[in-house]
Formats: sequence, C-alpha cells, structure tokens
Amino acid sequence: MMSKFKKRIQLIAKMLQIVLLLLQTTLTLTAREPKQVTLVNQGTITGMYITRFRTKRIAAYVGIPYAQPPVDFRRFTAPDHADLPQWEGVRNATIYAPDCMQSDPKKEDVQNPLRKHDELFAKLLEAQMEEPRKKEYSEDCLYLNVYVPDDLRVEGYPTLVWFHGGDFVRGSPNNINPFQLVLKQKVIFVSVAYRLNIFGFFSTLDNAAPGNYGLLDQIASLNWVKNNIASFGGDPDNVCIFGHDAGAVSVGLHLLSAYSAGLFQKAIAMSGNVLSPETVNIARKEIITVDKVANAFSCFRTPTDQLLDCLRRVNYQALLDIGEPLAEWKPIIDTGFSNVSGPVIPDLPSKMFKDDIFTPVPVLTGYTNMEDALLLEKDGSGDSGVSQREFDVMREEIILADITVDNSSCFTNQHHIQDAVAFFYKPIPPTTNETVLRKLFLDFYTDKVHGATTYQLAKHISKHAPVYLYRFDLKPFSDIANEGIPDWIGVPHNFDLIFTFGLPYSALPEDFSKWDYRDKSISEIVMKMWSNFAWYSNPTNSGVIIEWDAFETERPGYLIINRQNFTMSTPETVNYKAFEFWTDFYPKVVEIGTKCCKETAEDNGSEQMLPTRMLHSLLYLYLILVLLS
Repeated sequence: MMSKFKKRIQLIAKMLQIVLLLLQTTLTLTAREPKQVTLVNQGTITGMYITRFRTKRIAAYVGIPYAQPPVDFRRFTAPDHADLPQWEGVRNATIYAPDCMQSDPKKEDVQNPLRKHDELFAKLLEAQMEEPRKKEYSEDCLYLNVYVPDDLRVEGYPTLVWFHGGDFVRGSPNNINPFQLVLKQKVIFVSVAYRLNIFGFFSTLDNAAPGNYGLLDQIASLNWVKNNIASFGGDPDNVCIFGHDAGAVSVGLHLLSAYSAGLFQKAIAMSGNVLSPETVNIARKEIITVDKVANAFSCFRTPTDQLLDCLRRVNYQALLDIGEPLAEWKPIIDTGFSNVSGPVIPDLPSKMFKDDIFTPVPVLTGYTNMEDALLLEKDGSGDSGVSQREFDVMREEIILADITVDNSSCFTNQHHIQDAVAFFYKPIPPTTNETVLRKLFLDFYTDKVHGATTYQLAKHISKHAPVYLYRFDLKPFSDIANEGIPDWIGVPHNFDLIFTFGLPYSALPEDFSKWDYRDKSISEIVMKMWSNFAWYSNPTNSGVIIEWDAFETERPGYLIINRQNFTMSTPETVNYKAFEFWTDFYPKVVEIGTKCCKETAEDNGSEQMLPTRMLHSLLYLYLILVLLS
C-alpha cells in the first residue's frame, strides 16, 4: 500500500516538474522584452518585440547611437565613433530617434519638389501603419535600428545594413518596415541614419571641412556593426550593405572607398548606380557653392577656419532653410582636401572602376523598367503622351548636360553629337503617335541612366566577383498598390520595394484582403532571393527553382522579373546594343566632339575645316556601321 502511495507521489512530482517547465517556457515566449544586449564601450540596452497576429514576432532595438552627436564643434566634421556615447544602467532602445535634418517637401515646392513616385510610395507606406509616425528632425541624428529574428541559431545570422534613398537631401531609416524579411528569411536588418544635404555634404574644399560626412557616418555605422552584431546573434564576417536610390549610390561608393574596405562582404544596390551621370561633385564646380554659403550667412569667406566658426554658430533650422537650396548636395571627390587623412572618394567612380580600384565583393544590382515614367505626367490625366517637339527638346537637354565646353563656337559640334543620339533613337518608320514617342523617350532615358550604367558596372566587377543583374518589370496585381499609377506605366521608382520588404503581408487587418494572393507569393520569392544572396552570395542557392546566372561579358544576362515568370534576358527583352552604344560609342563621340571644339577655339584658320568635316563624316559612317552590324 505504501509503495503505491510513494509511486503516486513521485508521479505527481514529475507532473509538477513538467508543468513548471512548460510555464517557464510559456513565460519566456510571452516575455514583454527580448534579451538585453551589452554593446562594446557603450552599455546595455533593452529592446522590444514587434508582433503580428500575436504569434509572429521579431525583436527590435531602435534609436541606438553609433557616434557622438554631430552638433556644435562636431558640425561639419567626420563622425566621432572612437569615443562612443556611454550610459549607466540599461538604456531603453524602444523609441525611434528623430530623422536627420531635412526639409519636409511638398509637391508644389518649386525649389525642392516631392516627386510623384516618392509621394505615391510614401502614401502606400503610411497606409500600412496603425498610426502614421510623427515626423521629427534633429541635428543629433546618428542612430541606427537593429531588427533580429526571435529564435536561436548555432551559426550567426547574416546582416543587411540598409542605407535609405532620398537624393542625399532627405530620407529616413524608420520608414521601411523589415518585419517580414526578418521573420521569414532569418536575417538581421540594420537601418542607418546619416547626415543629409548641407549638414552631410558641405565642404570648404580643404582640411577645415573636407566634406562627405554623410558617407563617413555610414562607414562609422559599419564599424559599429562589425564590433557589435555578434551580440545580437549576427555574423560580423557576413555583412551585406544594401541601398536604394541614393542608398544604392552610397553602396557603389563604399565599393570604391578604402575607408569601407573589410567592413562588408557583399552588396545590393537597387535603382541607383554610382556610374550614373553626376553622382558625385568635383572641386572646381563647388568653389561657387562655398562662396554662396559664406554670403548667405554673412561669414568671412577666408580663412576657412573662420568661415566654419561662423557657420557652427548658425541655428540649425536657419542653416537648413537658407543653406539647403544653395546647391545640389551630394558626395564629392575629396582628393587633396586634407593633409592629415586620405580621401573618401579619390577619383571619378568611372575612372576608379576602369582602373580596378575597388573592393571585389559579390554584387546584386538592377532597376525597374520604368524608373522615371511618373515624371512624364503633365496634367494628372494618367494618359499624357509626348509630342515630337517635346521628345526632341527633352532628349537634347539630357545630352547637353554631358557636354562641358567653354566656347560658343562648339555649337555645331554639339549638334553632331545630338544627331548621333537622335539617329539611334528615332522611330522607324517615322511617327507622330504620342504614345509611341513616349515609349521611345522612356527607353532612351532608362537605357542611358539605368540600363547602360548597370551593364557597365557589371562588366567591371564581374572580372573579380560574381554579379547578379535584374530588371523589375512586375507591376503589382493589387489595386491598393497601383493607386495613382496610370495603366501604361509598368514599375516606377520605389515600387519594387513592395516585394523586397513583403508589403502585401504588412497590411492592416482591414486592408489585408486588398492584396492579391499573387503579390504575396511573388513577394515571398523576391525576399527569398535577396536573403539567399545575403546568406550565400547566390540569390537562388536555396528555396527557389529559378535560373539566375551570374553576369559574364560574353553572356551578359539579366533576370527579367515579370508577371509571367522570372527568366534570363534575351536580345528581345534587353537592348544590349543600346548599352554598348552608351558605354562604348557615345563617350567617343562626346570626347572627339568636345575636343574638336577646343581645337577650333584655339585655331580658327581655314585649314581646320577639312579635318573637322572628315571627322563628322567618319563619325556618321561609324554609327551607321554599328547600327547595321
């Protein structure tokens, strides 16, 4: 009888142990805070859980400082990340930091307009939020956010470090919600704030203020990731820098900068290319900007130390309101500016890539099929065509920007360069159909600005590391995503991000049914390919049955992402001849044409006329042979 009683007691004790263990597990799973993390030379932080449907969640640590506040004497200096901000106790990393100083643009703002594609995409993002985030701006803005999967792995997670877009004058690391990417693909996502506009890119063109602070902020954030990501479960030797628009240009510049070398192992650049026209400023064109800034704030222009003392006393809001409209703020080639540190950007990106001066890492890059189509909308009717005159004027203005000459006698030569481009893109047979002309103009602009530069970048990098190219032709099936976009437009700028970040899964409960199931399925595939690249340097390594070949000069393939399927490009789907025109033939036409101008300006004798005519004839003959070959 006693032995039965003892057995019963033992059984009850075991059951209690199991119940207690289950309770502990349940408490762990329903904990209101994720694990605390101790940061190197800073202190301990606590984060928060972001949840969906109660059962799905990721851990988020937001508003983490990665450098000292760039205020007062630190304004217009490289970020101070050697002596990081520190704190006692546990810091609350659950509140987003303000965005870096920027104007809040309006569509009707003539000086700094909000582009239609940015306006529509911002509305779509806001529709995904329960409460639209209040816009706050501060000069003290060097913070980042870390999003981590809510499970444990033996091996470290790869880390995607996100640099936002916004033409280097606006943007926020807090707008994109990486919940689906982190939850489903098991990657760590870090989004970074960096200084913008005059705060991030003013330079005195010497050692006093060399410039490029926004890029140096990004580099400081990569150093922080290198030192701390293991504490979040990440692998510090598997970091992928990732950007869109100006963020993608930043990614390209990090491939070139010696300061960034070793801080990342792969790169993704979406809808932005460091080889696109005028991505960086050059010193001789920026001298006038320094003069304008000095005059605007009534500061002495020289010595530059005194100019900086004056500018550092200017109220931050006044510096933004008066200073931002004075120039087109962007990174600058800073060779020779400083006698105590090396340049961030030593030379023109095109020259550095040509000379093989870059970090050879795997790259995934591409663009949408109608990046700039919404810029052609004139009256909001949604069906605005392009007349022959508009076509010619817009094309000529774009080409004129490439021709830098100092003498009016070059007018004739400019015409010959224009004629070469017009000949390549003229409609055959001739037409006055404004819809056809609109398509031709978009092809011209997309080929020149996006397609050819992506092609050229791949030709440089693929000699040393794998490159995966794509063109995003897939317009969402869901009406909620296409609101305000005319039927004739494919995928405008920003709208590939719908699939990259799983927006169809991020809708509010009342909008969840508005997303077509096909958009959800496609988003799963795109997120998988992008995260595969972060994990394995190959977008189709795991979980997708898609053929995506790395780019080779002899086999220059793009993955064409469209509604039918995802397939490698053919000469019918990608105009390789146009890319060769822009990367090989057109630069020769411009170089010879402008050189001829200078020679003519130096010597106006009649003996110059015959060689010039012969040159023009040869150029036309060469162009015809290229087109007919």
